[in-house]
Amino acid sequence: MNVAELQLQLHQAIDRISDSEKLEAIYTLLKGSKGPYEPMSMEEYVGVIDESRQQIKDGKYLSVDELEKESDTW
Repeated sequence: MNVAELQLQLHQAIDRISDSEKLEAIYTLLKGSKGPYEPMSMEEYVGVIDESRQQIKDGKYLSVDELEKESDTW
């Protein structure tokens, strides 16, 4: 599918949407909103993964049952 065909299909799909929340979500996506989080650098990403692995080794995690009980209070 070429760009023109894809643009036409997108326009047609958007024209059929009457839900304002869906349209706002699409608009946010298309305008390239950063959202509430800043992108991580590769170093930050690796650091977070290393930290998480260490927490698991240290036993600092919740079982599925514990997480389900905790989520009941959210």
